[in-house]
Amino acid sequence: MFRSPISRIFPIFQRLIVALLLGTAIAACTAKAPDHPFLPWDIKVFPDGTSAVFGVHLGKDSLLEFKRVYDQKADLAIFVDPDKRASLEAYFGTMNVGALTASVAIVAKTDPKELNEWIANNHAKPDPTPSGAWKYPMTDEHIRKAQYFPIESITYRPAAKYTTDLIDRHFGKPEEIRNTKGSTQYWLYPKKGLLIVVNSDGKDLFQYISPKDFGVLASTIASDAPPNTKAEQPASK
Repeated sequence: MFRSPISRIFPIFQRLIVALLLGTAIAACTAKAPDHPFLPWDIKVFPDGTSAVFGVHLGKDSLLEFKRVYDQKADLAIFVDPDKRASLEAYFGTMNVGALTASVAIVAKTDPKELNEWIANNHAKPDPTPSGAWKYPMTDEHIRKAQYFPIESITYRPAAKYTTDLIDRHFGKPEEIRNTKGSTQYWLYPKKGLLIVVNSDGKDLFQYISPKDFGVLASTIASDAPPNTKAEQPASK
């Protein structure tokens, strides 16, 4: 599974690897990357506060449209966290995202009331996950409908290692860097809708959301990483 030390910050990968084995997939052909490079630092921000990355418009384009861009199947599941919050998530696994290889997971924009109704109407037993959330199976009808839900956020774990110098060169200097007591840093780019989790072991996570919703990402940052008044560039790793 991905990065167990920060699983409480981004439990989606921990949960969705289980979904990869147990979930139901969106139908797809053999995976084939699109011709456009779609690099992780190519982020377009729109006047309405939304953004586009990897060839899809966050908050507008659907899970199915992401699948069509990359011809890649995904495993869908509903998860309910310990605080009783439901989410619909799609795990695309390791794939070619443009010219680069990465593991990708997506959270869909949903109506919580509708998800809870789906759970209530599906009497199948949920499965526990390592993150503490419960994974609920989806009916074929729900899966067909869920494919058209818009993308809320994308979590991208690159196969390649990124040095802090490389991140700075491609993404620019973050507006803020938060340090934990351990080896993890959070680089915040609220105007781009980007949060980068930088680890000294080189296993970084990039999470994208529309800039207008950046507070959702900021709220997931560990409590031992207090806000800084300014971004101080760390030593290169």
